Amino acid sequence: MRLTVDSQTSDIEQTRIFANWILHLGEGKVGSVNDGEAIIDIPDELLITDSTDLITALIEFVYPSILVDVKNSSYFQERAILAPKHEVVQDINDRLLSLFPGDEKDYLSSDSLCESEHLHE
Repeated sequence: MRLTVDSQTSDIEQTRIFANWILHLGEGKVGSVNDGEAIIDIPDELLITDSTDLITALIEFVYPSILVDVKNSSYFQERAILAPKHEVVQDINDRLLSLFPGDEKDYLSSDSLCESEHLHE
């Protein structure tokens, strides 16, 4: 994780605390006993409390001036939004895509190969 480039000591310490909290969260060490569902206390400074549209506020925080930097590949490499459920990911992706001009394109992929009865040599 590259979170400390050109940071002051206090910023580095806050980043270290946050990184450890995220790691503990991912390892299931934060909150109540995790049997598939757990209650987790999120620190107040991580919550968005001043907006009625939380996803838009999150997108604006993580991707400020997204349309200006859309062709800058490092802009996207340095940012990410993590979400707990696929439905939330889909909502965030839909909102992000709606910001860009032009038509959407769907690209298909496959997780496995279809075995053919005929081998091509």
